[in-house]
Amino acid sequence: MIEKPDVRAVHDFLNRLWEDIFTLNDELREELSELGFKVENVEEVFRAYIFLDGEWRQMSYPHPAFEIKPQIEVGATPESYYFVVAVPKERINEDFLEAFLESFQKSFIYGSEDFLNDVYNFRRDGKVSPEYVLNKINESDEKVFQFEADFESVQELKKGLFKMIELGKHFEIFEL
Repeated sequence: MIEKPDVRAVHDFLNRLWEDIFTLNDELREELSELGFKVENVEEVFRAYIFLDGEWRQMSYPHPAFEIKPQIEVGATPESYYFVVAVPKERINEDFLEAFLESFQKSFIYGSEDFLNDVYNFRRDGKVSPEYVLNKINESDEKVFQFEADFESVQELKKGLFKMIELGKHFEIFEL
């Protein structure tokens, strides 16, 4: 027999995640249109992965997320609130990597195709040099890399997202 978790706690937790993402989506729709971004509707994302117990594990259940065009996904999993930004390999340089790693302590960098083999993972790699990460990126056959940052709250996520947009505009990673 499967051990049942506290169903009320699971229910309340999932409702909070979804409500937070719906609220953030509404807020960003107005705020980001002025900056040249288009905020899509919240959707159910299936077959995503979560980093648990030292490895990437597939989630068979949906989680809430939405796209900010171009290049950004925002959402929430049982582990954290997050954003992911797709960056073409040719737009990645050491200065951008340094700014990203310094700004987002809880982050991952992985390719679009072989996303289970990350080139940077804050839980595994700790503090590494931007040069080290850039070498791993340059050695890869990937054409686009995903820059993910995780946050404890939806408020931290929103603040981090605006920081990422600032960095992205400064380093010209967005296709606006």
